[in-house]
Amino acid sequence: MKTLLTTLAALCLTVYSLKAQENSPAKTNQVKFGVFAGMNYAYSLVGYHYPIYFKPQASLLAGVDIQYRLTNQASLHLQPSWTQVTDAKSKSKNNYSTISLSTIKLPVVYRYYVSPNRKLFCIQTGLSYNYLTSSNFREQLDAVCITAPCPVFMGPDTPSSNKSAVSGMAGIGFSIELQKISVPITLQYERYFSNYLFPNQYDAQPSRVKFESFALTTGINF
Repeated sequence: MKTLLTTLAALCLTVYSLKAQENSPAKTNQVKFGVFAGMNYAYSLVGYHYPIYFKPQASLLAGVDIQYRLTNQASLHLQPSWTQVTDAKSKSKNNYSTISLSTIKLPVVYRYYVSPNRKLFCIQTGLSYNYLTSSNFREQLDAVCITAPCPVFMGPDTPSSNKSAVSGMAGIGFSIELQKISVPITLQYERYFSNYLFPNQYDAQPSRVKFESFALTTGINF
């Protein structure tokens, strides 16, 4: 009798354990890796004695997404990426200044999904450390002419005296969850908090360059 009760108790425990495993959700990887790419639409402003507004320019934005899942609805993303601005020109018809920059970006982004199943919209916010790999600013010099038309005098090609700047970002998007991958699509706004400084040969005050941009990206997370 004792043996029978022991056997029944062991059988019940086994069945209960199997049932609990069936009902418990499958463990998901907290860390995921992915790649993304898209278009970055950048606006630039140079401040000196007077502001110089540059024409918006579209460029490629590409990078790697390292995702750490905090909860079922929240995740933290480290997104090393690269983008550039090439020969952006001043908006003013009377100013021919140009600016070019290549930037490695290191954003840290907090993403929150509105729905628990991570298949609908998300919102995100973060900060980015931006490092210049190359830069060049060429400014039109003021000229005094006795008779018109005045020739256009351009200053020398000038690299930035500082290499880094900090920016803030916020955006919206949604993620499509497939069998083993997810496809995020995001629209993000970014604004620089600090300036790049370009020395001026004819004045002690440097030209200060600040950016704001919109980026539309998509990618794959594994």
